Amino acid sequence: GQPAPGAEGSARDASAAALLVEIPGARAPLQQIWERQHDTAPPSFFLDQGRMPQGAVALANEKGTAWGFAVQLPRGTRFICHPGPPVECQAAWFGGGRDQVEEALGGAQELAYGLFHTVSIPESTVEARIRDLLEAGGNPRMGITAHGKQVTLSVLARPEPPRSAEQVLADMGQELQAQLGEWLWGRDRETQAEVVVRALRATGQTVATAESCTGGGLGAAITSVPGASDVYRYGWVCYANEAKHRELGVPTAWMEGPNAYGAVSPEVARALAEGARREAGADWGIGITGIAGPGGGSPEKPVGMVYLGIAGPDGESRAVLRQQWTRAGRQGIQVGTVRDALELLRRALLDLPELPERRA
Repeated sequence: GQPAPGAEGSARDASAAALLVEIPGARAPLQQIWERQHDTAPPSFFLDQGRMPQGAVALANEKGTAWGFAVQLPRGTRFICHPGPPVECQAAWFGGGRDQVEEALGGAQELAYGLFHTVSIPESTVEARIRDLLEAGGNPRMGITAHGKQVTLSVLARPEPPRSAEQVLADMGQELQAQLGEWLWGRDRETQAEVVVRALRATGQTVATAESCTGGGLGAAITSVPGASDVYRYGWVCYANEAKHRELGVPTAWMEGPNAYGAVSPEVARALAEGARREAGADWGIGITGIAGPGGGSPEKPVGMVYLGIAGPDGESRAVLRQQWTRAGRQGIQVGTVRDALELLRRALLDLPELPERRA
């Protein structure tokens, strides 16, 4: 992988030195990228990201400006370098890296690559459920990675006559589905929000959100999907108790006073969900309230306590999910809660079992 722009000892320069080749001027189309967004000439450090070893083939990176490259050496070895950030690395893989690997393996050898995603289930649990598949080795090869609450299984398949590589991959997909069931929410480059938007669109339904501790993160995730305006009605970010009451009708007595439930409570999460659905005229409402920290906690309600409520087409609250984060920081709590909320809605739309409460 390549480090950030301008970093000393970059992978590009080190690779060129090891390969005993020169680095010419910019090869990636960074000049055009810069000119589309600026009226000034691009700075040298920006163009440096496009410099590649002599004879290299560029691997397009639609998610950033540091492109990958591939170099064919005289004795037949092919050297392939991708950008470091995971999103950009994946973009360069699909932007030419995979083709380079297939060609280096003989051209005629077919490969099939797939990603399978779970969320809101610990990596250790995923690994335990598919241990026999992981330990089998051989074809296909499988790896497992975790990021926050999402666990991704990467599968690389080769032909196994009479099965093609795609068929080997498809068969493994069925095995994973059988082992992981409803926890398997998506494949390849699709996101949780895309899956949820697709499910809403398929049923002709809409959703509204009311958030406190996630600060609009759930609404942002949903609206990041092109065409989300078909299914997303309205979003509120209600930090203050006054806003929860004025905008969504949450009773003040539930949040303040000696006998109150408190702003972080299942009752308030439920009221936020029902209020969002009602005020927006949506089919579904999601309510989120919690303590993202690092301050604001108490022995009764520690930092990391989050409640998620969901109200459905009948107007009544369907479920309230309580999650307790113990090791994540503020950003981790916010991102993980958004993932939980999307999964809560996906399961409701597809009539799947509710998410269990757990500590994370």
